[in-house]
Amino acid sequence: MKTFPSISFLPSSSRGFTLIESLVLLFLFSLISMIFFQTYTTGTRLIIESKNRLGATALANQKMEIMRSLDYDAIGTTTGIPSGDLVENETISVNTTKYEVYTFVQYVDDAFDGTAALGTDTIPTDYKRARVTVSWGNLGTDQTVTIFGNFSPKGVETSGGGGVLTINILDGTGSGIPSVSVQIINSAASINTTGVTDSTGNLTLPGAPAGTEAYTIVASKNGYYGVTTYPPYPTSAYTPIDTHASVVAGALNQKTLVIDQSSDITFDTKDALRNSIPNIVYSLKGGRLLGAAPVTLAPVYGFNQAGNTGSSGSVSFPGESVGQYNVTASDANYEFWKLAPEGTIVNQFTAFAGIATPVTAIFFDKNIGSVKVVVTNTTGTALAGASVKLTSSVISYDTTVVTDQYGIAYFPTALPALVPETYAIEVSLSGYVTDTDSVSVSGALETKTIPLTAN
Repeated sequence: MKTFPSISFLPSSSRGFTLIESLVLLFLFSLISMIFFQTYTTGTRLIIESKNRLGATALANQKMEIMRSLDYDAIGTTTGIPSGDLVENETISVNTTKYEVYTFVQYVDDAFDGTAALGTDTIPTDYKRARVTVSWGNLGTDQTVTIFGNFSPKGVETSGGGGVLTINILDGTGSGIPSVSVQIINSAASINTTGVTDSTGNLTLPGAPAGTEAYTIVASKNGYYGVTTYPPYPTSAYTPIDTHASVVAGALNQKTLVIDQSSDITFDTKDALRNSIPNIVYSLKGGRLLGAAPVTLAPVYGFNQAGNTGSSGSVSFPGESVGQYNVTASDANYEFWKLAPEGTIVNQFTAFAGIATPVTAIFFDKNIGSVKVVVTNTTGTALAGASVKLTSSVISYDTTVVTDQYGIAYFPTALPALVPETYAIEVSLSGYVTDTDSVSVSGALETKTIPLTAN
């Protein structure tokens, strides 16, 4: 019999994925999917923005071509200087994108033949310069296209009439501020146009129609506290510093306005131990000086706010003007002490350009055992830097506090409050005779004034 070789079948070693391998696979899949999705989203957004930018550029060029087809006298906006047939502000939809189109035209006083500013050019309306700005989306600088074009009259230059209105926008140091939006309004001449200052902070508009205090000027820039001009008294309730601009025909008419970077003011109310106090009634007045009241000549400021500090003991005023602010604050259970940081005047603080201004009004709590010691000289002038020592041998209390610039030392310096007791006071200051006194505390604020005699 023929025999065959035996074949043995061994069990296979095949198996599935372990839990760790599955998790690693899931993580890799998620990571790749996320990267793909972000790349796809970014690419799509860039394609859409590129399409929008091309559309904006085409729209701006279209507007410029329309201007090139107009007669020279018609190149201008219906509300601008010079006046013309163009609309200054338009909203135009192209496919699914909404564009904001802004057209600005102005005469140019070219230095080639002299300038009105130097008195060497009697016809400052040499030619016209047009700027077309097309924006979309959030209207930011990254979503804006701007093109320029110059237009000259046929033949020799001719006078555009009116006078030259030149506007200078400066900061508090006297430096010109570029890229300030300047709105010019003259209702009698149907003018309502907006220009932008150049690198020196200047905007010049030759050909402005004549008018006495007929031009309202509004200057604004992101991050700055804007300014507007006002009509004279009594049209305004006070005599303004920045009155409307005037234009005399055939003359150079200058208007200078000062603006500064704004300041974010935060006003807090706390007790002498720096615990927040809610619902303090306050009044803040100050900031930009607008003018003076009639008869009394009292200053009129741009900021005048009253209210209470709410449950948090804090209120905020973003984007306010630089300058000095006066504070009044009151509450039946508290006595106003001072502001922090301290100023020359106890209830006055200064906001500076471009920086935050945190201000804290500090109060004495009338309803806890405490002592306010006021140190003065014999004529009543507050003495800063005096050492005030408050002691009690009965309860082993011994604390020394130096008076602030208003001559005040406050006890306790931290909770708990002073227990009912009679405390000894010793006050010393170089150049003065050391003085002693005492004060009885019975669960409320006690005030003691100690005049020092000079050596």
